[in-house]
Amino acid sequence: MKLLVMLMGLSLAPSMLAGLKAKPPRNPHYVVQIGGTTYDSWKHKQLIKQVTVELATDQASEALFRVFDPDFEIIDGYTGDDGVPELPVKVWMGFGNDLGEPVFKGLLDRIERGDTDTTFRVYDMGRKMRRELKNEYHGRIDDLGILRKLVTRNGLRFEGPTSAVQLDQHDDMAQDFKNDWEHSHERAQEAGFNIYVRQDTFFAKEPAVIGPPRLTLTYGKDFILVHNFDLSYKLPENQQGRPQEVTYHVRGKGGRRVEGYSKKHKRGHKRVHGNEEVSIHTKSYADRRAHASKQLQREHAFSCTVRSISPLPGLRPDARDTVVLRNVGALFSGPYLADRVRHDGTAQALVCEYMLYRDIEAG
Repeated sequence: MKLLVMLMGLSLAPSMLAGLKAKPPRNPHYVVQIGGTTYDSWKHKQLIKQVTVELATDQASEALFRVFDPDFEIIDGYTGDDGVPELPVKVWMGFGNDLGEPVFKGLLDRIERGDTDTTFRVYDMGRKMRRELKNEYHGRIDDLGILRKLVTRNGLRFEGPTSAVQLDQHDDMAQDFKNDWEHSHERAQEAGFNIYVRQDTFFAKEPAVIGPPRLTLTYGKDFILVHNFDLSYKLPENQQGRPQEVTYHVRGKGGRRVEGYSKKHKRGHKRVHGNEEVSIHTKSYADRRAHASKQLQREHAFSCTVRSISPLPGLRPDARDTVVLRNVGALFSGPYLADRVRHDGTAQALVCEYMLYRDIEAG
């Protein structure tokens, strides 16, 4: 009370008032929209218990929404004769009233029930591509063309690699009783792309590289370590992971031997693949397969998991973003790439967990 009286009698300079107004809000705020129904953590404080979004690449990202539902009223609102419909779901997470764009959009996949809680589990819009097995041929088209075709027919937008990539066409590429996501993943792995879905867009991107930091975290100030061995370094790098060099041997036209090579790194082992049965027999394709095998199918030299209170309103790091760690020693400090990002919201706090990795410098 004494402090309140002192503040009421205090005359603040305009610059000080501006500083107070500019201070970002720290009260976490979540909004979840399921079909046509909206749940707001500020309006339904006793209802919403947890909102979690986990963003990943090369597999489905997902959201979890848990509510207090002791009398089954909420779950009954979604129950029909044939179970629960596959409803569109959007999730907003942040601080204050202005939550910006949704951090996640997906389709309702499962409802789980506990003692007093109902949990909605949602997978990203790529779930559309997992519904049906198909058996067909894709002819006179390259891998990016196949990806675009599969994505478009499932009602998603397609975004390919940033720079132009020259790929060879397939005479006829069989999709043997695979759903469109499985076939997309197979073609992307062969061509050396990461695939993932955000909102209504399917992305096919080359492996992420360290870039300008999206976020800088200082140990002891911005984040904590979760387990006993959250910082890990494997020495030498990639005995079982990324090799120093990959060679592909295939047969070209007329039985001519074609070899493909990846770029060479300072450390690691050599890997050779031979007698591959592929529908394309050119050196550029063999080179790309070698590069894809090295870049996408490996363990990383450095890996770590850190947790922090969400650092800034409006800042939502995603997988593939660069995150810099400081004050964790000479070995572990420096830039990392985010492999997974988990936003975990409760009434008390919005906590972010980052699963990060880094490789040694290439030669």
